[in-house]
Amino acid sequence: MDFMLGAAAAALLNIGLLGAIMVTYIQNLRLIKSYFTFGLVLVASLFIVQNIVIVIFWSNLYSAGPSIKNVVDAAAPYLFAINAAQSAGLSVLLWITRK
Repeated sequence: MDFMLGAAAAALLNIGLLGAIMVTYIQNLRLIKSYFTFGLVLVASLFIVQNIVIVIFWSNLYSAGPSIKNVVDAAAPYLFAINAAQSAGLSVLLWITRK
């Protein structure tokens, strides 16, 4: 398995999950104008930015050249594990948010 592709796919999945979560939070913000609800929207927004930065950073790093390819390949399984764990957590959060 190419861990870089898996990590990128998980990061893109995270962006989609966070988008769905944000839609619900924004709907709630329109009904419940509170700092907590605004905070939820802000946190989800920052996580989206984080995942976009991860995809851009790793794609730039991966294409930087053969001299750094070994380092990127060595780190890719860990990035995949982090993104996969985040995907699992966001899936649970989306499921709970939609209930």
